[in-house]
Amino acid sequence: MRRSPVRYTLARLSLTLLAVITACHEPPQAEIESGAPEAAALTNARTLTCSTLQVLRGSIGSGQSAQALATQTLSGTEDRWAEYVEFAANSSATCTHALPLDVSASAVQAAEVGINYRGPLRSEMRWLFEAWDYQAGAWVVVGDNTFASSWTWTSTSLALPAPVGRFVSGGPFKLRYSTSSSADASQLDLLVVRLQLEGTDAGSTTPDSGTSTPDAGGSTPDAGTTDAGTSTPVPWEGVTSFTYQLTNYANNKLDQIAASKFNLAIIELSRDGSDDYFRSDELAAVKATGKQVLAYFEIGAIEEYRPEWSLVPADMKLGAVDGWPDEQYVKYWDERWWPIVQGRIDQALAAGFTGCYLDMVVTYEEIPANAAGTNREDLARKMVALISRISQYAKSKNPSFKVMPQNSPELIDYEGYLGAIDGLGMEDMYWSDDKACSADWCAENRNNAARVRAAGKLVLSVDYAVQAAHIADAYTRSRAAGFVPYVSVRALNKMTVNAGWDPQ
Repeated sequence: MRRSPVRYTLARLSLTLLAVITACHEPPQAEIESGAPEAAALTNARTLTCSTLQVLRGSIGSGQSAQALATQTLSGTEDRWAEYVEFAANSSATCTHALPLDVSASAVQAAEVGINYRGPLRSEMRWLFEAWDYQAGAWVVVGDNTFASSWTWTSTSLALPAPVGRFVSGGPFKLRYSTSSSADASQLDLLVVRLQLEGTDAGSTTPDSGTSTPDAGGSTPDAGTTDAGTSTPVPWEGVTSFTYQLTNYANNKLDQIAASKFNLAIIELSRDGSDDYFRSDELAAVKATGKQVLAYFEIGAIEEYRPEWSLVPADMKLGAVDGWPDEQYVKYWDERWWPIVQGRIDQALAAGFTGCYLDMVVTYEEIPANAAGTNREDLARKMVALISRISQYAKSKNPSFKVMPQNSPELIDYEGYLGAIDGLGMEDMYWSDDKACSADWCAENRNNAARVRAAGKLVLSVDYAVQAAHIADAYTRSRAAGFVPYVSVRALNKMTVNAGWDPQ
């Protein structure tokens, strides 16, 4: 799924002038050299994506759009047309990055530009990154492609020179990406603005500290540490890859996951599914590599091998889960169930997990409609109430703690659901054990998951396939929809790394 870089051949000259956007005349503003140095990524930052991409001169690739600039998905020499924007030689384009409604211009204390670039070396041609200064009425040079390797994806962060208020005092952040050279094209896989807001500490290195900033995309993640040899975590809203493994950890340790290039990992609370829980030092070692880690547990069923099995009275069990004979549905609305769920949250908090990944939300759909003496609608409301209770309890202990249910995206229609979650995991979006998901419910799930994503939440898609064509289809369609994809085996008993699709 990789190909070597192509140096703007005649075929590439057919790049579309307007692709998704409207061209206009470029204003002749004077430029101000800032001399701003390359910067380390801000911690506790809010990320703004490009809402409007406008070509001022030249062209971008046919069918490409601003959506490809929102998340970093490419590394090495990977070349997936839909996941980047290619800018023709002698091009100039602007990106508009609007402030969220809950953020005022005066609250912005620092800002940086996040970039993932592939193209020529600075010595071959110069590609400029500039920001519009409303006070001076001019473009300010933030940096150029000096940081980059030749035709290899290279990411960096460039600090906007202080005072940053001038870049947002008269409207949204505006970035300009341009070159006056006709030597070659270049490509961007990421072009975002990250903000440090008033009341947060740009130098803070304390994990999971302070309160979260309200955001449609969820609260700010664990900031981690920035000591030498320790990676800065990818912000929650910037997650572009993940792995999902529930059993068979190599040597009963997390070393393999820690050594991987994924942004996020979903793992069990315990290494054996029972009471051999992962320790805080083990989680700290994984998080020190820049990863966020979610604790998997069920909230609508219980397995026989769980240490809490004997604590669940027989009258709370509602029969075996289809296909899993050692697992029973439970009356998740029963107050006797809460202490078990609460204990799992406490365990995740104590170990230092970034958040929790809640399975068996589908219980409300799969048990008899009259299981609670009411109807299916009431069962849905009861499930939303449980998710909300989990969120409120966990965030009262750690405001940065993430809550991500799996499946049942239709719960978006119930009051309180969106406010309680930081993201959504979805299984079988496109492929289920190498069989295409083509039933009506598949399309409904994709549509509802898209609504969750449109609300600003992180959406992970999990497909089960081993055939190369099916894997490629899942990654391509998922990313096009704005989801973060992963394809593995249903047993989830290994860390799958799909060549050409997952980071390596």
